[in-house]
Amino acid sequence: MRRLGELSLRMRLLMSLLLGLSLMLLAACGAQDSVKGSGHENDSTTGGSAATNGQIVFRRWLDETHAASFTMNPDGSHVSQLTHPSKGFLDDFPEWSPDGKRLAFLRDAIDGSGGSQIIVLNTDTGDEHQVTRCTGQCTGDFDPAWAPDGHSLAFRHVINTDTPSGEFAAIWIVGLDGSNPHQVTNVDPKPPSDTKFADWWPQFSPNGKTLAFDRIRLDTPSLDYEDERHAVFVQRIDTSGSPEDAHRLTPWSKNCGITPDWSPDGKLILFRCGPWLEGPSNLYWVHPDGTGLHKIGHSRVGDRSYLGSGFSPSFSEGEGWITTSWDPGYGKEGNADVARMLIEGGDVVHTTNLTKSALSESAPDWGTHPPVH
Repeated sequence: MRRLGELSLRMRLLMSLLLGLSLMLLAACGAQDSVKGSGHENDSTTGGSAATNGQIVFRRWLDETHAASFTMNPDGSHVSQLTHPSKGFLDDFPEWSPDGKRLAFLRDAIDGSGGSQIIVLNTDTGDEHQVTRCTGQCTGDFDPAWAPDGHSLAFRHVINTDTPSGEFAAIWIVGLDGSNPHQVTNVDPKPPSDTKFADWWPQFSPNGKTLAFDRIRLDTPSLDYEDERHAVFVQRIDTSGSPEDAHRLTPWSKNCGITPDWSPDGKLILFRCGPWLEGPSNLYWVHPDGTGLHKIGHSRVGDRSYLGSGFSPSFSEGEGWITTSWDPGYGKEGNADVARMLIEGGDVVHTTNLTKSALSESAPDWGTHPPVH
């Protein structure tokens, strides 16, 4: 009887062990299914590959005294603040580095008391370092854009000429450590007061050989935004940089060019056409040789009819996805929201608001890789 009892005990222990192993296997399978299910849910929410193409960074006004850079997933979830400016300062137009580990943005005093500077944030460590130093005649450095190799930045450099013509803007390139800052567009042997153009919003082509930018034709002797006209231009970096080296892609009459962005394959340039800050506008794209100018058009979300783009359209790495900011937003009048759009055959087939807060969000950039934390 004792031996049978010992055998029975061994059997119970064996059965308990087998049952435990079975439960562990079931739990592992369930966890695997849960992960698969989560991915599938993301696909249904964000439309396939959009869920895996990195995070979207954007600018959010915290109140009337300061604004910071935030990130979120492509479905609008997991909103997180990345930069923390002091009150009275604006962190704007953030741009992901190619590896998704750094963020370039401009920091400016809201009251205009100091020149805007380009800052780079290491998202792993939280460390910031200042890349440009606006001194002397400089009135601000704006619109940072990463070179594909991640070693330098293009930006808009603005100086005060102390002449009736006022400010003069051109595209410059600088190393991440602030080394070798040099002008690459609008280089002209004439004094800046004689130039008739200002260059804004640079973006490198994916191969790093060409810049797309917004050139402003100054129809008055000063930078009067009510009288300017915009157009999309491209220019190879290995040229002399004179105004004649740049090639215009869009007619002046369409008033296009604000915040251009290259598609990942380099075959399209996406941008906004319309009044500078207010009024009806649309998204367009064009081939880098100036052919195929195409209006993407208006969109509608629920009962709201949105302008074609508020600001800063940005391609994702995935096929057909872009993000932009819409106006009007869900908050008070004058606010904007960040939205995601799916484009097929040159038409918008789906639009989703990603932010619906009482705050104003704009200037989104869709990273090609999620930042590492």
